[in-house]
Amino acid sequence: MGTSYLFMPRHGKLIQTGGQPLGCLRQISNITFYRGNSLTLTLGQKHLESIDEILQNYLPEAGIHCVILIDMAGNIIAEHESGETPHDIPALAALSAANFGAVNAMAKIVGEEEFSLLFNKGEKENIHYSRVMEEFLLICVFDNEVSLGLLRLKVAKAIEKITEILES
Repeated sequence: MGTSYLFMPRHGKLIQTGGQPLGCLRQISNITFYRGNSLTLTLGQKHLESIDEILQNYLPEAGIHCVILIDMAGNIIAEHESGETPHDIPALAALSAANFGAVNAMAKIVGEEEFSLLFNKGEKENIHYSRVMEEFLLICVFDNEVSLGLLRLKVAKAIEKITEILES
């Protein structure tokens, strides 16, 4: 039987409820997400494996060479990197969560409920951020050879598949 963890987004922490030390999420059998005092969802090992499969097999065919699914506190749920240009994944995850939070605060200032999609264009690489449900953020890093239209279509389909997994 695997170890279970409780995720507390307000504190941005995974709290261990079993006997093993905290480690990579791939070793966790269950992650429970709470918003306030109510249970939001629990991810089991099958959920994590299915999400991994989407990140490893579906998105790289669109030219995405680094894809990360994080919670809104910056904790990495799943990730895949082609190895073409190595990235500091934990730093990218944490900064992406902070960036998305800051931009959504700006959205409220200008009268929007949220901005559900962000895009940063660089000289060599670009980053595309998309919200997945309320709890997660999908981060895609790709170069300038990738068509933004194709990327957005693939990301939308991937989010659909991930949402189906999360809601099952």
